[in-house]
Amino acid sequence: MNRSFFHAVHTCKTRCSICGNSVSLESSKTDEQGSAVHEKCYVGRTIALLAAQQQALKLSASRLLQIELVSPEMQWPRW
Repeated sequence: MNRSFFHAVHTCKTRCSICGNSVSLESSKTDEQGSAVHEKCYVGRTIALLAAQQQALKLSASRLLQIELVSPEMQWPRW
């Protein structure tokens, strides 16, 4: 792909707010704060955050189950 000197000099670049590498404004995406990011960085971060949230939910659910199994006196009385 041939690019002209004018295009190379006038291509606006900024830093990806996730990885810190340069990203051209033409190919960048924006995150929730409006910062420029690479699409792959954004997708990777989003997947990692969702996985962490799911793991936290699983841990809290298993802890809740352990509390219920260990402490039956904590349950409401059955009338």
